[in-house]
Amino acid sequence: MKRPVLALVFAAGAALLPRPGLCSIEFTLDIETELGFGLTDSGMQKADTIFKAEITGDVSESIRYTLIPKLVIAADSELYVKEPVESNYSSLNSPWVSNQHGLFEIAEAYVDFAAWQGYWRVGKQQTVWGQADGLKVLDVVNPQDYREFNLDEFEDSRIPLWTVNVEFNLSEDSTLQLLVIPDATYSKLADAGTPYFVTSSKYVPKPAASPWPVVIYDAERPDHAVEFGARYRLFYSGWDLTLNYLNHRQDIPAIYRYLDSNQVNVTPVYEPSELVGASASNAFGDWVVRMELGYSTHTYQLRHSLQEGGIADTPEWSSVVGLDYQGFTDWFLSYQWFQSRLTDYDEFNDDIVRNQQRMQHTFLVRRLLMNDNLELELFALYSDEDDDGQVRAQVAYQVNDELRVWSGVDIFYGDVDGQFGQFNDTDRFIIGAEFGF
Repeated sequence: MKRPVLALVFAAGAALLPRPGLCSIEFTLDIETELGFGLTDSGMQKADTIFKAEITGDVSESIRYTLIPKLVIAADSELYVKEPVESNYSSLNSPWVSNQHGLFEIAEAYVDFAAWQGYWRVGKQQTVWGQADGLKVLDVVNPQDYREFNLDEFEDSRIPLWTVNVEFNLSEDSTLQLLVIPDATYSKLADAGTPYFVTSSKYVPKPAASPWPVVIYDAERPDHAVEFGARYRLFYSGWDLTLNYLNHRQDIPAIYRYLDSNQVNVTPVYEPSELVGASASNAFGDWVVRMELGYSTHTYQLRHSLQEGGIADTPEWSSVVGLDYQGFTDWFLSYQWFQSRLTDYDEFNDDIVRNQQRMQHTFLVRRLLMNDNLELELFALYSDEDDDGQVRAQVAYQVNDELRVWSGVDIFYGDVDGQFGQFNDTDRFIIGAEFGF
């Protein structure tokens, strides 16, 4: 970590020390250990232990701080490499240490206060939009860590950003949230040689398919960039309604390919886009209906040819409709229907690698037993584009207030060139435990 950044961290820490007479510092610690064993090769996929502390306290009667350091110890893990690619991080956001043995980072660090008729959270934090499970439509403010693809909970896989987040009460039933994000950090993709390294030709061009030598350049990204967003939220006649806007850069780089002097130059570029969206949810007895709709002004799709750098710039509509049911005692059932459509697909004369329209379905069943201490869960996802998907089954038991244990399986299936089928050799059995103090 650079010395100016360290100075900033220590200065912020000194400013946050509680004053005499205020409440004492509150400290909690979660220790989570999870082992993953491959079902295909019977090898150890992961043996990770995570130490996550949460330190909170009051700077004054109206200002409260939160600091969450995180240490990952990878005793025997295929998920971490000696020299990980970290070009996605800004200089203020990268882990302090990251190698084959794990990582150490300040996961979150922010202050909460009320001022100027608003409720402020300033610092490194997560911002959650939308309520979809498994896949995302509106929940794109924070980039994602894809080290385990989509197997991590969203709360654990979101990469917190340095953000100014303020929410104003416009009326008894409506609020306005404003975001300013001076943190040019993007999604962390799995490193080459790890289980969830992306190989599908829909997302990564195949160098072997080129008759010319291929030269891969470092990703082009802004050294400094400011993203901003807004969300209007209204509660009306039982409906929870939002309107969303985000001016940002795509968290996955576009892979440009140019033929130059009998060689193909490949350059990943983090390109700009705007997201306009809306969401709605309501409860009708034992049923809950959830809907999200998003329009991205620019998405950057791989092309079969090298025209315009091998990238097609097209807007995209995406949506999800979810239906939850809790009418059976101790049961929870949920179905979601995701759709994605590229609006300018026809202008590229079938030169875009992915399909114009993609539909994906998820189904979740959860059963609680033994006074809600035993939880059985089954999650299934199907994507029609490549007839692929995933199935996850888990059993979890809350031993006491401090200890939770679980085991389960994560299975991918389908076309090996599909979004999910590309990982069908990574099926695994997991067992884990979490201690809270």
